[in-house]
Parts: sequence; C-alpha cells; structure tokens
Amino acid sequence: MAENEKEAYLALIAAHDPEIRTLLDQGFAFVTNAFKAGAAPSGMKARTDREHVRRLQQEGYQVAVTAAYDEQGQHRPSLSAIWRKKL
Repeated sequence: MAENEKEAYLALIAAHDPEIRTLLDQGFAFVTNAFKAGAAPSGMKARTDREHVRRLQQEGYQVAVTAAYDEQGQHRPSLSAIWRKKL
C-alpha cells in the first residue's frame, strides 16, 4: 500500500471506529489485518492475529487488536487489525 493510500485508509477507518481514532491519537501504528484463529480459508497458509501479536510483543511493542475494515470501510468480521507502539 502506497503511503498516501495508507493515510487515506487510516483516515477512513478512524472515521468509522472511535477505538481506532484513539489508538492513532496515542501513537499506535497500523501493522496489518490478519485472520482470526480458524478464519483463514481452507488450505491458505497465513499468520493469525494471535501469531502477529505474540511476535510483536516479543519484539518489544505494545500491541492492540481492533475490528478490521476493508478499503471501502466495510467491517471484515473474519479479520483483526493489528496495531503497535514502541514501549
């Protein structure tokens, strides 16, 4: 995602979700959307939200998990948005 596309995406989802607006205001950075455990399509190898959280915590980040949204601002119930902030 290009930087200006990422900024537009973050502005869109922050307008939809006050929790995301709060995280951005607190200095959290968006990392990725990840499948919730058991939600990845059959046969698809993907890191789950839990795996991302564990890895980021081991790297010394404070981590938050929120609802995930697509590029049009629609909620994606099978995904979690992962956020990080350096401790």
